[in-house]
Amino acid sequence: MNEENLIKIAEELNQERKLYADLANALPSGIYRLRVFNEKSLFEENWASTANAPYVVEFVNERFSEILDIQMHEFESNPGIINELIYEEDRAEFVRLNVEANLNLTPFSWECRMIKKDELIWTKFESIPRMLENKDIIWTGTLNDITERKKAEQLILSQNQELKKLNAEKDKFFSIIAHDMKSPVNSIKGFSELLIELVEDRDYEKIKEFAGIILLSTNRAINLLANLLEWSQSQSGRMAFNPENFELNSVLNEVVLLFNGNAEQKFIKIVNENDAGVNINADRRMIGSVLRNLISNAIKFTNPGGKITITTVIKENEIVISVADTGVGIKKERLDKLFSISESYSTQGTQKEKGTGLGLILSKEFVEKHNGKIRAESTVGVGTVFYVSLPLSAGNI
Repeated sequence: MNEENLIKIAEELNQERKLYADLANALPSGIYRLRVFNEKSLFEENWASTANAPYVVEFVNERFSEILDIQMHEFESNPGIINELIYEEDRAEFVRLNVEANLNLTPFSWECRMIKKDELIWTKFESIPRMLENKDIIWTGTLNDITERKKAEQLILSQNQELKKLNAEKDKFFSIIAHDMKSPVNSIKGFSELLIELVEDRDYEKIKEFAGIILLSTNRAINLLANLLEWSQSQSGRMAFNPENFELNSVLNEVVLLFNGNAEQKFIKIVNENDAGVNINADRRMIGSVLRNLISNAIKFTNPGGKITITTVIKENEIVISVADTGVGIKKERLDKLFSISESYSTQGTQKEKGTGLGLILSKEFVEKHNGKIRAESTVGVGTVFYVSLPLSAGNI
C-alpha cells in the first residue's frame, strides 16, 4: 500500500472519529468507556482508592465532563479522581456494587450523590460489560444528572407524608367531634324529656337542677361548635388574619362576662388583674378565641370554690398573657401532648365536664399565626398556668 493510500485511510479514519465524537458530544447524557484490569478488578481497596484505581478511562464526552466538572486529561492522569467526588456516605456502596458487577459481569446501575464545586448533586451511572480475550472488561455507559428528578421525588415524598399526617389529623378530628358532640346532645335531649314530666309533677327543685344541666350541656355544645367552625375556617384558609390595635382588657372583659355564669355555678372566682389602657396589635377574633378556650379550660379543671387569675406582663419585646387556675393540675408527661391533635386526649373536669382538647390545639395555631408561643406549667393538686407570648409590634404599648 503506497503512501498516498495510507494518507487517505488516515484522513477517513480521522473524519470518522470526528463524526463519532460529534455524535457523542451531541447527546444529552454523559458517555464513558472504562477498561477494568482483570487482575485488579475484584479488590475492594482498589475501588476505594483515589491513587490506584483498577481501571483507566478511555473516553468521556463533553456532557460527562460538564456533569462532573472534570476534563478527559484529568481522568487520564488520575482515573480514581472520581472517588473524591462521591459523597462520603455513598462510597461504600460504590465499592460493593463495582466488585459485584465485575465479578458477575452484570450491568451496572447506580444512583449516588456527588460533590461538584461544593454543591451536592445526584447522578446516575448505567453501563454494560464486555470481556476481552485477556480477561479485561470494557464498560460502556451513560451518566446523567438526576438532581432535579430527586428534588421532585423528595417534594412528592414530603407532600405525601404531609398528606398522611393531615389525613390522620382529620380522622382524629372527626373522631373527637363525633364522640364529644354526641354526649351534650344526648344530655339535652334526655333531660328535656325529664323536664316535661317534672313540670307536670311541679317538682321545681328537680326542674331547676335539670335546667342547669341542660344549660351546661348547651354551652358545651355551643363551645364545641364554635371551635369546630373556627378550626374548619383555619384549615381551609378561609379565616382571614386581620391584626389591629385594640385594648386587651376590652376583650378580656367580654370573655370573663361570657363565662361568669359557668364560673358562678361552680363558685369559682375569675379575677382580671389587667388595667385598662394596655393595647395590643393582633387579630382580635383569634385572641378572643384563645382567651375563651383558656378560661373555659380553667373553669373545667378548677374545683368548686377555686380561683382563676388573668394577668399581663409587658417585657422588652413581647407581651405575656397568663391564665392561672387553682385546679387539679396536669401530669408532666401530658403537658407536651396538650397542643397536638395526634396526641390529644379528653379528660373529665372536676364536675365530670367533658372536652375535646380541640380548643388548645386551635389556640396554638392562632398564637403561632401571630409568631407567638403558648405553653403550660402545672403542678398536680395545685393548679395550672397557661402563658401566651405575643411579639410586640408598632402600636403595642
